[in-house]
Amino acid sequence: MDLDAIKLLLRYPRGTTEHLVGVDGFLEFAYKDKLEDTKISCPCEDCVHTILLSRDDVRGHLVCNGMLQSYDKWVFHSTECKSAGPVCYRWMYFIERYLGQLKSYVRNKARPEGSIAESYLADEWKSLGRPIGYTLGDNEAVQAHRYVLFNCDAVKPYLTEHGKYLRRKNRKKRLDPNTFEKMQHEEFAGWFKDHVMELERENGTGSIDEDIRWLARGPLQVATKHRAFNIRGYRFRPKRYDKVTQNSGVVLIVKTSSYTSARDKNPILGDVMYFGRIVDIIELDYYRKFSVVLFKCEWVDPTEGKGVQIDKYGCRLVNFSHQIHTGKKGSDEPFVFANQVDQVFYVDDHLYQGWSIALKIKPRDEFELGEEWNDVETEPYHVSKFLELFDISHQKQTWRRRDIEGDTVDAPKVSPDESVPDETVPQ
Repeated sequence: MDLDAIKLLLRYPRGTTEHLVGVDGFLEFAYKDKLEDTKISCPCEDCVHTILLSRDDVRGHLVCNGMLQSYDKWVFHSTECKSAGPVCYRWMYFIERYLGQLKSYVRNKARPEGSIAESYLADEWKSLGRPIGYTLGDNEAVQAHRYVLFNCDAVKPYLTEHGKYLRRKNRKKRLDPNTFEKMQHEEFAGWFKDHVMELERENGTGSIDEDIRWLARGPLQVATKHRAFNIRGYRFRPKRYDKVTQNSGVVLIVKTSSYTSARDKNPILGDVMYFGRIVDIIELDYYRKFSVVLFKCEWVDPTEGKGVQIDKYGCRLVNFSHQIHTGKKGSDEPFVFANQVDQVFYVDDHLYQGWSIALKIKPRDEFELGEEWNDVETEPYHVSKFLELFDISHQKQTWRRRDIEGDTVDAPKVSPDESVPDETVPQ
């Protein structure tokens, strides 16, 4: 039976002969490439594709409840989804649910628009939360500002200059790399502030970049604490707000110098993966000139077998009872830029008590299009390339029809002294 005919019969009142024929026609279509005992999603008005039922049960539901009126593409019961793409781009269920939510906001039927607007703003305010003022502790201020300085490209020339200063100052001592890193870690912020202010006195404020001037002075003691932060397709929240959902897990891959012991003078630079959870989302204020958002995290010890391990199934496990950079010491580094981390989800491992499986999360609005899309170039064309394409298309343009046989016509005879044709010679 034709699909259009089946859909037409399903619109007849329930219990009629036409409706029963339409139900049987739909089931024949749905089970065309399936076994008889296969369960399919029920498209009746009550189930709405939320329950898998057998063929007889689906028939009973359709006869009693009727087919869902908005379900006319049959994407759940055919191969149409393979050619048409994700179902979410073609169905209306989520829009209908959202419209129902907006209708529930109406309290005054004489002014429905005002009720919806006020309720929507109230919900948005509750979901986002209001940022609050927060006074940084002494250790927090030092650690946060130091992290900003050591991860800012504009400050790198000053780090190199400070390294030369330390070597001149300690030329009689043979500084090993570990000691040198600790000294620069502790002294750079103070040296940077004094150095920039000295350059201002000697050469004037116009000789130094504006951002460098305010970076050297450090952030204000009063910062802003946020309840949530959206960036790069992720939504991050501190761990104290993890109740029904979990948005506090982070992972960071950094280049780190590794030492075998305290006497090791030949560190090895390599990639180290750090797992953690967000404790606070803090926005530093540099004298109202600019601000920087940092995540204060609790980090798992990346030592294999201590805070991190891989089980026999290849899953990466983390243990938050072994932490580093807790922020209690001045040398700790609990902070990280918001744009440096990816989001992970921690699932408790029942085989290993105290350990959790770390699962990386894909950013929102990012879809897997299949292997055939891997080689597709996504770099946009520049304007100059558009002009080249326009010229090439005109060079290949032909003005002669190829679908019919042409007629030969003599060109008009033109006088050698005139540009206007005298006469046309007939064919």
